[in-house]
Amino acid sequence: MSDFVNSTPTEGGVSGRAQLSEPAQYLRKSDYLWIGSFFIVALINIWFGIHNYNEAHKIVDTKANAQRLIQWLADKGTLREQGQEVLAGCNDPTNLWQDCLAAMTAAGGPFGSFRNTLEPKGRVVSESCDRSDLRTLGSIVIERGTPKPSDSSALVYTKMPTSQTLSGKLPLKVYICGRSFHPMNVGEAIF
Repeated sequence: MSDFVNSTPTEGGVSGRAQLSEPAQYLRKSDYLWIGSFFIVALINIWFGIHNYNEAHKIVDTKANAQRLIQWLADKGTLREQGQEVLAGCNDPTNLWQDCLAAMTAAGGPFGSFRNTLEPKGRVVSESCDRSDLRTLGSIVIERGTPKPSDSSALVYTKMPTSQTLSGKLPLKVYICGRSFHPMNVGEAIF
């Protein structure tokens, strides 16, 4: 019987149960501070997740454009090899690569609708990924392949010279400048 609480009135005439009329404090100021911090961190993580998803989507769009370019170069390369019409600026073997590229990316050209999705003020096509030039971020880069001196079956890809003529086959490598200016390889084609 000693285990039971004495419910008889005490000195003030109030029972022991009535003294518990104040609500118990389960949460203190430090608990509210911790819960608030938790929600702030959760919101920041959600924001980063959405931001990274959007950035990845932009990379996918840029890669899809680069793959379309590779397919076009491969298809038109076989036509150009057979002497058929490809595109004004790309047909004559004495034309320069820069003129052909300008015709491809001009308004009304096969790639005139391309936009740089990573850097809206950036270039669509650039010569290389250059950290000192923010306009190259997200751009498509085309390099020319030349045979290695020791092994002519293997190619070394270097920056495309602006004075490159369109005589003969041009082995090309296409990549895009990723978020940290690292090259993201897309593929190769013979033009």
